[in-house]
Amino acid sequence: MPCHAFTAKVLLLACGERIVSQNQLERLQRDDVIFATEAPPQFARAIEERQRALGLLTPGRDDADDADEHCSDAADADAADEPFDETEAAARGATVFVAEVAAARKLRQRAMRQVADLVEQAQGGRPLDLQPVRSTVGHVIASLRRNERAFASLLRLKSMDTYTYTHSINSCVLSIILGQYGGLTDASEQLGLGALVHDIGKVRLPEEILHKPGGLTAAEWDLVKQHPLVGLQLVGLDRESHQLATDAIAQHHERLDGSGYPAGLRDTEVSLAGRVVAIADVYDAMTSDRPYHGAIDPPEAMRWIFQRAGDLFDPQLVRAFTASVGLFPIGSLVRLGTGQLAVVASINPAAIRHPTVVIVSDLAGPMSEGPRLLDLAEVSASGGGDEIVGMADPNEFGIDVDHYLAMAPALPEVRCADLDFFA
Repeated sequence: MPCHAFTAKVLLLACGERIVSQNQLERLQRDDVIFATEAPPQFARAIEERQRALGLLTPGRDDADDADEHCSDAADADAADEPFDETEAAARGATVFVAEVAAARKLRQRAMRQVADLVEQAQGGRPLDLQPVRSTVGHVIASLRRNERAFASLLRLKSMDTYTYTHSINSCVLSIILGQYGGLTDASEQLGLGALVHDIGKVRLPEEILHKPGGLTAAEWDLVKQHPLVGLQLVGLDRESHQLATDAIAQHHERLDGSGYPAGLRDTEVSLAGRVVAIADVYDAMTSDRPYHGAIDPPEAMRWIFQRAGDLFDPQLVRAFTASVGLFPIGSLVRLGTGQLAVVASINPAAIRHPTVVIVSDLAGPMSEGPRLLDLAEVSASGGGDEIVGMADPNEFGIDVDHYLAMAPALPEVRCADLDFFA
C-alpha cells in the first residue's frame, strides 16, 4: 500500500502493508474507503502499532521513509538472505546489537510476507511452495545463534490485525529457542519449519469461526479440531523424511493427559517436537490480542503454563522455557517497587523473577543521571527490596525500547550500596 486506507471509523490498511487476501482487495474497492498519505490523527497510534508489528517502522526513522523503502525496493527486502557481517557493521560505526536487530527485523518481515504468500496459496487451492520459508528458517536459526537477545526482543511486536503472521514467526522463534534445551539443536530447521506453518490448516476454516468473539458451537469446535490434519495435507511433507516438522504440525494441540486434539494422544505418544511447539504456541497466543480474547501479560501466561506442567505440558520443557524466556521477556518495560521504569535487558535463568534491567525513568520523567544497568538478582541477594511489580506500555511513556537494549552492554552497573533503598 502506498497510502493509508480507512473508513470514517475503522483503519483498514496502513501505508506499507501488503494486501494478502482477495477479501482485503474487495474491501478496498467499496465506496466508503478513504485513501490518504497523511495519517488521520485518530488513527495515528493504531498505524504506528501496526507498522511496528510488521517491522515497517524502525527507531530513528520517519515511518513514511520506512514504508516507502518497503514498497519500492523488493531487492532490499530480500537482503535478509545475506549473512550478517559483524566486521562490516563495525566499520559503519554500528554496534553489533543494533545491526543484528536491524537484520532480524528484515528477517521477521520477510517471514511474515512468506506466511502471507502461503495463506494466499492455500486459499486459492494451489500447492504450497515451502522452499522460501525453508531458507528463511535457516537464517532465523543463524540469527539466534549469533545473538539470541536481538531476535527475542522483537517478539514483543504484535498486532491483532497481523496475528496470523506474527504468531507464526513468534512460534517458530520460541520453538527453536526451546528446542535447543530439549536436545533438538541439530534438527532446528525441521522444528522451525513445522512451527512456522503449524496453523496453516486454519485457512480452510470459515472466517466467521476464526473471528467469532463468543464461544463456539459443538459443530464449530469439531471443525477447529481438524485444522492440524488439514495443515498436514496442505504442506504435503513426507512424514518419514520430515518427521519433526510433521509432528509439530499434527501434534501442537495434543496434551499429555489426553485432553488435546485431533488424536487425543497421551504421555509419550506426544512427540518431543509436538511438546515443544505446544508450549510455544500457547504462550504466544495467550500474550497476543485475538478477536475472542485479549492479551494477558507474559508473567500471567507463564504462570498458567507452569501450573499445568505434568498435566498438559512436559515439565522439563516448561522449566527450560521459563528459564530461557523468563517471566519478563527481553524488551519488556517493567515497573520497579521504587516507582522507576526499566527495560528488561537480559534473562537470568537461575532467577527468573530477577532479570538485568536498564533503569530508564521514574514516575517524574527521565532520570537526571541517565540510564543505568541493574542486576535485580544481585539486589535481591543483598537484601534489597527492589522488585518488579508490574509491566507498562512503552508507547504510553514514549520510551524507545530498542534504544535502551542497544545501550545496555555499555552502561555502568549500579552497585547495590549506591541504591537509595539500602540507606
